[in-house]
Amino acid sequence: MRISAEETEQHRSVGDRMLLILDTVATSPGEVGLSELARRTGLKKATVHRLALDLVAHRMLERGTYGYRLGLHLFELGQHVPASRRLRATALPFMADLLTATGEVVQLGVLDDTDIVYVEKLTGQHSATVPSAVGARLPAYCTGLGKAILAFSDDSAVERVTSAPMPARTGTTITDPKHFLRELAKIHDSGIAYDREEGTRGIACVAAPIVVESYVGRDGHRAVAGLSVTGPANRLQPARLGAAVRTAALSISRLLGYPLH
Repeated sequence: MRISAEETEQHRSVGDRMLLILDTVATSPGEVGLSELARRTGLKKATVHRLALDLVAHRMLERGTYGYRLGLHLFELGQHVPASRRLRATALPFMADLLTATGEVVQLGVLDDTDIVYVEKLTGQHSATVPSAVGARLPAYCTGLGKAILAFSDDSAVERVTSAPMPARTGTTITDPKHFLRELAKIHDSGIAYDREEGTRGIACVAAPIVVESYVGRDGHRAVAGLSVTGPANRLQPARLGAAVRTAALSISRLLGYPLH
């Protein structure tokens, strides 16, 4: 997220610049050095250094060997978000049951704009390595969680995804909006979504929406999250797992009982 020269110091508040720094660090796979952070944000190096020192003092950032990474206080604050806390607490027992039954990666995610944000992830001793982590984002259009949630979302949420670029990440990624809408219609009928190596080659997924009653959304229900089981495509058996994932998601939905916000 880089800002233009016209949007530098005099046009952005201190809070804006701090959030820009945090967002930039958050989207980086590892530590980000001072010079790189200044380049990517468009802020002056001296400004980044001064604000980073404040963020480190408040444990929003940590200073590593090579640069900056997100601090523990951000995680601590996140645990106090009511919706996230209640969703995770309700879902965890069912996620643990799915992990025991399948041995594969079990994930809980929510939709944020056009991305899925992972809010919980359980792995077992023999679970495969998948390209996700708690707090990480992946495009909704090429994930089982994304498709499960979008199938039970209002039209504006779906339009945001289908009107944005949908580049092919693998040979099976759905990139055509019309094809994608047909896929969502099938998911809405069955309550089960599949990722057929669409986000990462060799990785498959089966997902189901966690829904609440709502005046918006399809058929009076709105997805607030999604639950999935993910594993190697040559080992995962989505057709056999679909009913179990769907049942767990429905059980979480019943316990939530009402919208999270």
